[in-house]
Amino acid sequence: MTTDRFLLIKSWGCGFWSDVDHVMGQLLAAEITNRIPVVYWGTNSLYSESFKGNAFELYFEPVSNYSVEDLAKPHYTYYPPVWNDKNLMVEDFDKIAWAYRNLGDMMLSDANVVVSDTHYFVRPLIQFIPKNHWAYGMTAHQIYRCLFDKYIRLKPDIRQEIQEFYDEFMKDEKPLLGVHIRGGDKVKEVENLSHLNKRYHQTIQYFVRKHGIKKILLLTDCEELLSDFRKRYGKKLIFTDCKRGQLSDTRNAPHLTSYSEKRRKGIEIIKDTYLASMCDFFIGNGYSNVSYTVKRLRDWPDSNIVLFYRDLKHEQRLARKRVKADRKRRKAETKRHRREYPELYGGVNTYAEPISVDKIVG
Repeated sequence: MTTDRFLLIKSWGCGFWSDVDHVMGQLLAAEITNRIPVVYWGTNSLYSESFKGNAFELYFEPVSNYSVEDLAKPHYTYYPPVWNDKNLMVEDFDKIAWAYRNLGDMMLSDANVVVSDTHYFVRPLIQFIPKNHWAYGMTAHQIYRCLFDKYIRLKPDIRQEIQEFYDEFMKDEKPLLGVHIRGGDKVKEVENLSHLNKRYHQTIQYFVRKHGIKKILLLTDCEELLSDFRKRYGKKLIFTDCKRGQLSDTRNAPHLTSYSEKRRKGIEIIKDTYLASMCDFFIGNGYSNVSYTVKRLRDWPDSNIVLFYRDLKHEQRLARKRVKADRKRRKAETKRHRREYPELYGGVNTYAEPISVDKIVG
């Protein structure tokens, strides 16, 4: 691999495993385009501790022997063209326009440094995989599995904390069932989340009866959900000590709030996720990166893992509801526009100067 072609993978700036998902896709892109990957989570990361540090390396080992400082050289060329050797560590607030972020253009760029700060999943990258690459012919899930095993290495103290919890509360309690259930800001992303959440307990009881589950490891961001599970499952329930919010509080979800020790925010998410991957069975939310990461961290037998999605009829019903709501919104917007700008609809022109009768007569 040449040493003057790099892919700088910046923070997407969303949830923890969403940012890692972005990293996974770009690590694959780096391999396909023969570039050295460098991960830098800067000031826009929800999990950073300072303005200068690399938040990614608070939790994981570097993915290469290079840092963002090694990529800042006056004679290097950069893509997208907004970047140069002096601003690599700055956040581009215009990235939401996706200017120069076309995946094909980024993959074909000849610049020394390509900067990726917008999220692409592994799936759209599959079309670029050459036949001699190890990922050729694999599914997106299979590629994620390999990428996690190849690149993701936790910091030693995080590994130790995970192992200590496992040894104390899980090691001698097999078979174990991990359960991830969401509330908080997820209600904005998944319509009728409560309807989806109602499906959990029946499936939990199925696993308990069929496999003789001894302990249930609960992953949740909501105090109310934790309280409900404690009432239902009593001493069978185990959970980590982490920050949780309220069931439908979309503004104060734990990952959106401040921690006195900011690194702790990321550690809590990592710890829960890895512990769930160490269970014998798992039930999760198919719209959550946490649940998907649990699935990607190991090879699960199909019968041992369930991710909940809305069924097709439910999706169709919600789609009709969205169309109806949008039609109603547009109708109200049209009425408001007519009321505020009558001159555009044949009414009085409120912006024209009034003409006096004297001028007309004269």
